[in-house]
Amino acid sequence: MEAKQLNLSDADIRQIVDDHLLSSGSNVIPSYRVVRALLEPFSPCPEGFLADHYALKVTIETNGQTEEYNFFAKCLPTDNPVLSSYLEEMGSFHKESSVLQRMVGAIQRLCPWRTVAPRVIFAKGEKILIMNNLKSAGYAIVKRQSGLLEVPFIQQALETLACLHGGSIVLEEQQGKRLPELFPNVLKENGWVQTPTSTRVKDVANVIKLYTELVKICDHWQGARKQTILEHIAPLIRRIYSYVEPSHEFRNCLNHGDLWCNNIMFKCNEQGQPTGCALVDYQLSRYVPPAYDINLLLYLTTSRQQREANLPSLLDHYYKCFSEMLERNQLQVGDIYPREAFLRCCERYRLAGLIHSTIISGEVTLPNRFLEEIFGDLQTTASFMPDKKVWVCVKAFQADELYRKHLIELMDELFECVKE
Repeated sequence: MEAKQLNLSDADIRQIVDDHLLSSGSNVIPSYRVVRALLEPFSPCPEGFLADHYALKVTIETNGQTEEYNFFAKCLPTDNPVLSSYLEEMGSFHKESSVLQRMVGAIQRLCPWRTVAPRVIFAKGEKILIMNNLKSAGYAIVKRQSGLLEVPFIQQALETLACLHGGSIVLEEQQGKRLPELFPNVLKENGWVQTPTSTRVKDVANVIKLYTELVKICDHWQGARKQTILEHIAPLIRRIYSYVEPSHEFRNCLNHGDLWCNNIMFKCNEQGQPTGCALVDYQLSRYVPPAYDINLLLYLTTSRQQREANLPSLLDHYYKCFSEMLERNQLQVGDIYPREAFLRCCERYRLAGLIHSTIISGEVTLPNRFLEEIFGDLQTTASFMPDKKVWVCVKAFQADELYRKHLIELMDELFECVKE
């Protein structure tokens, strides 16, 4: 489809191309003519739930030679006004645009050796973002069953998190102010909010309904134990609200906040081993200690067996990279996060990662055939967890053994918090 269908004017296209040429090292922008600008679906299957994704392909002609540039376009859904209204209520586009352009852009300059995130090339209002296409640079989403990844991929993701977290702290130290002062209202919580009129409150209520139904229909728990769990599901899940506000005990930093597998892109060598990692979709970023992101990543991308076998070494790997990020920018990790305080923070926020991952895993680990059912119905994509999606997840739980085992594993660990 034509780029003009997203209200990208000829002047907008030229601005996008000019920025690309300058960022590619051109000292002088050559004279060129835009031959065409087309939008194509970014992938055969939707890559996310909270936006439409396109590849923007711009062909230019210079001195009789044509060349095509490939960009990533993200916009509010054009064919689902209910979802579009939901995203506007959350302020997700404003947050992502601000975080990427004003914070992550500055952080990226502090760690030029590593790509942390895509670069925003162009933004139009709060409805369209044009970014460099990470796929063109060799990055890709790694698809695994239930979103689980092998240890080398987790290590790469932790390295990128260490740069993101550490870079935000370096930025604060350089400016002499905390991020909420530097960027007022940008990191205001928009994911787990308790405003009575917010659709997100209804979403959490439906998540509680979902897990209540799953416990009821599953014979994994029996008798009095099952009844005790049912009585504690709601208050246990709602404990997430206590974790998403800035800490008064531990140093806070910029957190990505939505680390499921489709938001993590890897660059791999010819042997398939990861050599880099970039994070996308900063719509739910928050200002909390780094351990929130670390635990969220681990619970969303590793099995319990992996965590039990590798947790100390993974935390050591993150801490080493975090230390290096600070030291390269003339800060000492001992002044920011002594190891003992870091490990204590990771333990404190373990439950945050577990609750958050349990809340969203019902949706983000759905088998493909159930995802197709969701994306084929406007009502089931109208928010994070509308009523109809609850029953799609219940149906998947009953029909798909791997999905069921994955959710039971998360619930088992979560319900260890429930005492008789």
